[in-house]
Amino acid sequence: MESVLYEEQGPIAIITFNREDKLNAMNSEVVSKLTEYLQRVNDSAHIRIAILTGKGRAFVAGADISEYSEQTPTEFNEYQHRSRAMFDGIEKNRKVIIGAVNGYALGGGFELVLACDLVVASSGVKMGLPEIHLGLLPGGGGTQRLSRLIGRNRTKYYVLSGKRMTSEEAEQFGIVHTVCSSDELMDIAMNLAEEIAARAPLALQEGKRLINEGLEASLETAISYEGLILANLYQTADANEGIRAFIEKRKPIFQGQ
Repeated sequence: MESVLYEEQGPIAIITFNREDKLNAMNSEVVSKLTEYLQRVNDSAHIRIAILTGKGRAFVAGADISEYSEQTPTEFNEYQHRSRAMFDGIEKNRKVIIGAVNGYALGGGFELVLACDLVVASSGVKMGLPEIHLGLLPGGGGTQRLSRLIGRNRTKYYVLSGKRMTSEEAEQFGIVHTVCSSDELMDIAMNLAEEIAARAPLALQEGKRLINEGLEASLETAISYEGLILANLYQTADANEGIRAFIEKRKPIFQGQ
């Protein structure tokens, strides 16, 4: 049975964690398959957006500890390196990635959530970074991405205590954008994906990159970069189509050109 499933519905890719009996715990196979599918999304000419979700009671309930316990230090470091590349494959992907969080998102599962561009979650879902209970710390960007979202001191509380937050608390912190019933989760995620997929692909790509990279630059540099990107987008066929469609009072048809 495949540990990660991939399907396409028009311009939307749906990637589903499929180790339900293990609460979708992350192991080497999951890392490899997710990395492969994220690259497929990134390179695809027709896929404009992807949704990550899980089967059963968990999104991803952390790492598969049984695999950890058998790794040598060298193997552990190599696994962490591959995992970090996978998380970066979400944040640096050319396409927008939506997390549809159906259940437990712990450890690496929460780090996946933090790397996503947009997140919808079922009510009452537990999220957190419990690695401190094992004498470890997050290794997939959890300390850094979380602190950039909710601040240094609040991040220290969750990382150093290992406490969990609910999806409702995550929404208050700005990690989750929409909380809904589990029955509504995929419908809401799909509706959001369809809405975004209808936007101009180049503007989506550059907007995501501008926001992510701009946060690491000075305000002056980032604003200059914003102006440069806008000037480049103005010369695209999609911008011409968008302006014409607005004037002609019709929906634009964007081609990613």
